Amino acid sequence: MSKVNEIFTLMCSHCGRRYDLNSKIWRCQCGKPIDVILNAKAIEFKELKDIRTWDFTMWRYVKLLPIASPDNIITLGEGWTPIIIKRLYGVEIIFKLDYLNPTGSFKDRGASCLISHLVEIGIDSIVEDSSGNAGAAIAAYSSVAGIKCKVFVPASAPEGKKLQIRSYGAELVEVPGNRAKVSEEALKESKRTYYASHMWNPFFIEGIKTISYECVEQLKGYVPDVVLVPVGSGGLLLGIYKGFKELMELGLINSVPRMIAIQAQGFTPIYDYMYGNYGGSPPNIVLADGIAIPSPPRLEQLVKVIRETKGDVIIVNNDEIIKAFKELAKLGFFVEPTSATVLAALWKGLESKLIEKGESVFLPLTGIGLKAIDKLTKISDRIFRN
Repeated sequence: MSKVNEIFTLMCSHCGRRYDLNSKIWRCQCGKPIDVILNAKAIEFKELKDIRTWDFTMWRYVKLLPIASPDNIITLGEGWTPIIIKRLYGVEIIFKLDYLNPTGSFKDRGASCLISHLVEIGIDSIVEDSSGNAGAAIAAYSSVAGIKCKVFVPASAPEGKKLQIRSYGAELVEVPGNRAKVSEEALKESKRTYYASHMWNPFFIEGIKTISYECVEQLKGYVPDVVLVPVGSGGLLLGIYKGFKELMELGLINSVPRMIAIQAQGFTPIYDYMYGNYGGSPPNIVLADGIAIPSPPRLEQLVKVIRETKGDVIIVNNDEIIKAFKELAKLGFFVEPTSATVLAALWKGLESKLIEKGESVFLPLTGIGLKAIDKLTKISDRIFRN
């Protein structure tokens, strides 16, 4: 048995069924999501520095990533993105500039780990469905790996994201209708190939957890009080939580931050599950298209994490997103509207006392504004209105 199989295993989040790490599956036989489980007892780390190598990408943490051979790693230099600390609104804000990843979003972390795993288990053809960013990341890393890739997207997805996906050589399929219809069409196609869904596949989350490793290392062991996370499919929130949780299980930190989910008006499944129907229809222009997911497959897991960390959920609307986008731009951060939701949510959290003055708040900036340039141009009169 290889060392990686001693450290990691696959387990269903619902029924507890276990699978070998190299199983060519993307969900449990019971239909629920599976997770990569870390056996902390199989690792003996004494200090934070022990988990990293001198690789200045997310693969500096290869000891805690479920890839058996370094020869199978597919990387474009993702990870180890800067943090910028600012004292604003009475709190310490830790911005993580993950929009500086190779394809312009945090999704590169998940794509790098997932595609590396697929190389390891011999997959040569995949299908993915996405609102844009995950599709671009999967398309880029698949191209480098020599894996044939087909990406299903909403016909209404930003033109820049669709062009990016096609530029990497992936086959782009535009689907009329909502995001659920896109997933439905991709699932049909997956009967003929492997479904490399960022919403379902646990190896995608494994890549994303490195955000937390970097946060703790860059802050020299300090753990923020709270993390504000835009949530669509939920991989970012689950990945960030998993990273902090694993570091605590390894005895390298003493706490996990409160996890606060951010959702956009018209797409509020977490709020609806926790508190009842939020109400409100999607706006005519969905600015935060990256989190416009009506039914995330890991909804129960997301709620469990929020409750376990004593977190909550905040809903933001287009006007609040535009205001936050403008403020972030003034600070020098040109991000897409989905990413701007973190600042809008911070303001609302402070107003409601969900976040207290004096706390430290971790804000991941997830996607670069150039990806949404067509949408931003359409609303430029609102952006530049005094």
